[in-house]
Order: sequence, then C-alpha cells, then structure tokens
Amino acid sequence: MFKRTIFVAVIASSMAAASLAYCHNDVEPNETAAGSAIQRQSEPTRPTEDLLDKISSWLSSNFDLPVIKEHPAIMFTTKTELATMREKDRVSSQGFTQVETSNEPTQRRVVALYDNKLRTIFLTDDWLEQLPADQSILVHEMVHHFQNAAELKFECPMQREKLAYLAQDKWLSRFGMSLEKEFELDMFTILISSACMY
Repeated sequence: MFKRTIFVAVIASSMAAASLAYCHNDVEPNETAAGSAIQRQSEPTRPTEDLLDKISSWLSSNFDLPVIKEHPAIMFTTKTELATMREKDRVSSQGFTQVETSNEPTQRRVVALYDNKLRTIFLTDDWLEQLPADQSILVHEMVHHFQNAAELKFECPMQREKLAYLAQDKWLSRFGMSLEKEFELDMFTILISSACMY
C-alpha cells in the first residue's frame, strides 16, 4: 500500500509538471540543427500551404490518422494570451507547453494551442517556419486538428496528447533532434501525462 501511495504521488507530481496544456518546454529550444543560424524575429512567418500539405501527408503516412484535406486556420498571439485562452476553456483546446525558466521549474507555459470549436491553431508571435523545433510545434497541433476533424473519441482529454507528442518527436528526429533535447520533455513524462487516471 505504501509503494502504491508513493507511485501515485510520483505520477501526480509528473502530471502537475506536464500540465493539461500539453507539449513544449518554456526553455527556448536548443538551436543545434540546420536551422540554428536563423534568429528569432518579432514578425512571425505564416506556415506556407506547402508546409501544411507536407505535415498533413506525413501524419497520414506515419500514423493511424485519416487523410484530412481541410487545413486549420492559423493565428498568432502572445504567450500570455495563449495562457489566458487555455485557462478559459481547457475542454475544447489542446496545447503545447514549455517549462518556465523562473524559480519554479515545474511551471509550464502554453506556447501553442488548438481550438476544437474554431478549428484554429494558435502559435506564438515569434514562431518561425524555418526552425525544425517550431515546425514540430505545428506538427503537434496538426495532430489535434486531425483528431478533431475525424471526430476521434478518447477515454479522457489527456489521452489525445500521446500521439501528438510522439508525432512531434518523430518529426524532430528527421533533423537529428528530439523532444528531450529540444524541449526537455522525456517519454516517461509524456506517457504519464497522457494516461487517464481514475
């Protein structure tokens, strides 16, 4: 019984660190891949139709997801506004969070969000298409768009995140990167935070 209590406490701690707004650590991605020379700028670059088509085709080819022709709307906003949006409606949106670099290392900040009702991906206003780490954030949110458009059912909302994280990690691996290296997000945390706990 004591071991079970300890295990549940560890899981609860991991889930608190992962938060319900899922994905990305607030430590800036390590810029070690080919996109490392690209500097962040104040003006975001809109994902091109070509990139959205590539991601859609890649998701359908690599995962058990149906082909979805309709792309989501893409909007840009601040990280603060994303956090506010996430708090307002945790049920109809999924998002990617990042670890805060403040005094509280388990704090996570939303850096992308998918709104199921609006069929819209919200990205931060410093997102750049050329950076593989930023592309991976879009991949994560595109998984949620596929899940929504296909009306896939899940045992609990957190369960949607597992495939989104796995797709994101696989996308990063194409560039010699990983969720753990770029976002300090390990697979154990992903598995625990995407499990339905009853």
